[in-house]
Amino acid sequence: MIPLKLGVEDLAKYPFLEEAGEYFRQRGFSLNDISQPDFDIVIERAKSRVLDAIYHRETSSRLSDPEVELLSFPVALMMVKSTGLDHLVSRFSHTESVRVEKLLEDEREELVVQIFRHILKINLVAVTAEAEGGESGLHAFDYKIPLMDYLKRATHFHQLEWKLVNRVVSQGYVYLRTHEMIRLIRQEIDVMIRARLNALPVPRLPENLEATVKDLAARSPPPPKIVSVIAPDKYPPCVTTAQAMLEKGENLPHYARFLLTTYLVAAGRTVDDIIQMYGRSPDFNERITRYQVEHIAGLRGGRVKYRPPSCRTLVTHSFCFKVPECGDILNPLQFGIKRFSKNPTTTTTAEKEKGKEKGKARTKKQ
Repeated sequence: MIPLKLGVEDLAKYPFLEEAGEYFRQRGFSLNDISQPDFDIVIERAKSRVLDAIYHRETSSRLSDPEVELLSFPVALMMVKSTGLDHLVSRFSHTESVRVEKLLEDEREELVVQIFRHILKINLVAVTAEAEGGESGLHAFDYKIPLMDYLKRATHFHQLEWKLVNRVVSQGYVYLRTHEMIRLIRQEIDVMIRARLNALPVPRLPENLEATVKDLAARSPPPPKIVSVIAPDKYPPCVTTAQAMLEKGENLPHYARFLLTTYLVAAGRTVDDIIQMYGRSPDFNERITRYQVEHIAGLRGGRVKYRPPSCRTLVTHSFCFKVPECGDILNPLQFGIKRFSKNPTTTTTAEKEKGKEKGKARTKKQ
């Protein structure tokens, strides 16, 4: 496939593309430019992007001046990185990923395919009636991706619609509509942008940006602290890892959220406690979070209370962080029980009940 020749408007919409870096090099863009008076409009736009992330968790592209829009992206990255706030890094990357998602919904097929292939390393193919040989039903879809690429990403979802048996599969490809395809890679766009931010060295700021960065840091309130009901040393490592990610303001993948929520519900945490904990997530929406937590807790829908995924499932999702204390447990809920029952001074509930039964038996004999 011959790469598309992209214009400045394309680059303004997707400034993480390699062609954007080439554009900056050709223009000779450097930090010295930021100090120039005619660069003020770029600084203002960069600041507004960061403020959108802080206050609204979403932003939109302003393409009336695509060059300003394009140049504002690396300046915004510089501002965010210079604050030294991990949760702002996560919130900004999430906000930008949401912006990209919305653009991809209506983007021309050739550019979508190029982004998937060159940036996300997914061999996405646009579906046409001719390419499918007129096979009935297939041309109703927009794209298809290799089966293994689909399975790698669909395992993050628990809804029945994502199960392979409920998808259309033909000749090694899974067929998707545009909105499904974008949802499938939502997390990867976020992770990609955050990785670029994390890899960015902390720049030496021009004087005219120092006050702006201090202002942004002051406007970025720290999310609420996570309060534990159960002693932290009784949490399995997979759960403490998920909590640590939230502490940093990172956006947890779906399966990590499911693990954390089911575990805390089973451990006796209240719905409100769990919702407050997710306030650190860059994509936090209280209404949606409450619905999801209450559903998992068995307070909605079919009133089914979900159990934490097994250790085997967590290994499949690369979210198992086994330590020697885990022993041979099969589920995270067994971690505290099996680990601490080895302590001779600790009496489990089962042992207490067994003791009571023995006591009753002795009383009857007397």
